[in-house]
Amino acid sequence: FSSKYTLSRHTKAVNVLAVSRHGALLLSGGNDSRIVVWNLVSGEMIQEIFTPAAGYISAITWMDVDDGGETTFAFGASDGNIQVYERSNDALFVFQSTTMSHSGAVESLAWDPVHRRLASAAGGRPHLWTLTQDSDLAIIIISQTEKQPYIARTVHFYDNGASLLVSFLESGEIFCYSIEPWDLKWCKKVQGRIGNAVLEGNFLLVSNLKDGVDKYTVPTFQRVQSYSHVILCNVPLQISVARQAGLIFVGGDDGFARVFDYNTGIYRGQLAHGNRGDQIIPVTVSQ
Repeated sequence: FSSKYTLSRHTKAVNVLAVSRHGALLLSGGNDSRIVVWNLVSGEMIQEIFTPAAGYISAITWMDVDDGGETTFAFGASDGNIQVYERSNDALFVFQSTTMSHSGAVESLAWDPVHRRLASAAGGRPHLWTLTQDSDLAIIIISQTEKQPYIARTVHFYDNGASLLVSFLESGEIFCYSIEPWDLKWCKKVQGRIGNAVLEGNFLLVSNLKDGVDKYTVPTFQRVQSYSHVILCNVPLQISVARQAGLIFVGGDDGFARVFDYNTGIYRGQLAHGNRGDQIIPVTVSQ
């Protein structure tokens, strides 16, 4: 592996990354209240969006509302709100709407292109939204959802958008809700806590905050693979899967990210980034 570009604009830590479906654009968001849009072909910055009133940027996702897949995105911030931006005719992204969604920082966002739904997690519970034709977010009533006494770390649409998976940090629990009608289908528990999780087909990969990443089958939650690595700092490292290349990438806490073979769990190398002791939390891939 070799470095192709160094993308420099953020003045504080970068928290989230998202590559567009076709791999041409990258979104980055950080503690400096900035979202930056990057051209991954040239490495150039296309646009900078500065939202100091929102606080730090804590979650971000592309919203593939058409075949282009690079026209709309949403981000969540520490003020609990979700903002939607849409590409205009001059190729820049313009503000469309803001939604007062949660009482605390938005931990995770997920988009379902089939039903045009957005899921968010914060404050111990998920919320579910639908995107209107005016690019506003309208909440789908889920007031029956009991607030959990734990941090809701991630949300994932499952079963072609018919269900929603919600993972909780401290308890290590995964809740699966059916969406129509909204109801709890099942609850499973992984071995350890959940720092971060990524859904890849019928597998959920979990950063366990102890000794690496575990891969579980869904919905049985049998652990079928582990990607072991040393953890120096108890921080929630992100995971990204490149299935075509047969690799997974895991953030690091000592100046580099790690690369593993997806099928065997064998350590394949590291991606140096920063200095010893630096936390490399967000990772993302494009195939």
